Amino acid sequence: MEWAQLPIVQPGALGVLLGVVWLIITGRVVPRSTLDDARADRDARVAEADQDATDWRALYVSECEAHELTRRAHAEEIRAALLASTEGAQVAAALLKEIRAKQIEAGT
Repeated sequence: MEWAQLPIVQPGALGVLLGVVWLIITGRVVPRSTLDDARADRDARVAEADQDATDWRALYVSECEAHELTRRAHAEEIRAALLASTEGAQVAAALLKEIRAKQIEAGT
């Protein structure tokens, strides 16, 4: 027996019609407008996600810049404190030398 002789292989017009009706009932065949609506919705969601990604990227860049500015300000603050501390230590050392010199003069 050949495959071409089986009624399954040769459905005829009625078989094709029943197949199309079955596809429509099970939802595998949809109208073009439904497909276009789904594509438009998908495109809108992709555009929204792309905009969100762009916004988050800009926010990240501004946050990095703010962090760098804060880091520089903190470094400058520490530098200024160290300079003041060094200057105070130099003044104290000069005063101690002067006090010692006066004590030595007074003691002799």
